[in-house]
Amino acid sequence: MPTLIVTFLLWMATAGLVYFIDPEALLAIPGFFLLLFLSLLFTFSTIFASSKRGFLASFGITLFLILRYFGVGNILNFLLLSGLLVTAEIYFGRRS
Repeated sequence: MPTLIVTFLLWMATAGLVYFIDPEALLAIPGFFLLLFLSLLFTFSTIFASSKRGFLASFGITLFLILRYFGVGNILNFLLLSGLLVTAEIYFGRRS
């Protein structure tokens, strides 16, 4: 139950940042990506019941969105990131 409350508050903070903060404001973009990463981390950790898988999924999505922000996010980069994350999951799954 506390995780769901934290997840809900993080999503509300992300929505509030998108709605109320000017994108040109200082630290608005890094703050957005940080809040989005934390929101996705708690959401995917709850869905997958694994913090490691939640971290990998949220890291991949956030990294792809950062690439999109800089104008280099395309389907090839998405597929490469997906392959890298699947490989990391398999590698870390065998080690632990």
